[in-house]
Amino acid sequence: MVTGAGAALALGAMPKFAAAHDHAKRTKGTDRKLTTFSEAESKELDAICECLIPGDEEGPGAREAGALFAIDYVLTHFEPELQPKFRKALTDLATEAAPQKFSDLPAERQIEILKKYETTEGFNLLRNYTIFGFLGDPSYGGNIDDMGWKYIGFENDGMFFPPFGYYDAELLPAKKDGE
Repeated sequence: MVTGAGAALALGAMPKFAAAHDHAKRTKGTDRKLTTFSEAESKELDAICECLIPGDEEGPGAREAGALFAIDYVLTHFEPELQPKFRKALTDLATEAAPQKFSDLPAERQIEILKKYETTEGFNLLRNYTIFGFLGDPSYGGNIDDMGWKYIGFENDGMFFPPFGYYDAELLPAKKDGE
């Protein structure tokens, strides 16, 4: 009965797995399009992501990893109710940066502004989703070519490669000998 329930659960999740796989295949190596944010909002959000996880000679940053695209994808498909909160955070930062745009400011000034907002809900959203875009599953549009994972030394062996547990670990040597 437990096996049947597990199989039913796995089969029920298959459409989601397939959709994520198809999305990853469509977006990998293509010109990506944003659906939630306008061009101006995207430019500002991308600057914020880059400020939060900057790229340098040691490794990629949020911009190179495509964090903006992951944020856009999640806000479009999974959490559209957060869009107003993101827009409010962008507006708050724009107000502080005025008369210039946040993205046009020098890095030192951008950091100064972000430090002012560190305790706000908007900053927490921006920071958390930037981290997700940098280190999250590439099927959501960010972490392009697994660069975030490579940067932290994470090897994605996947969950569908044996040995799955002690029972497979014991079986694998027997299979190799019997092949």
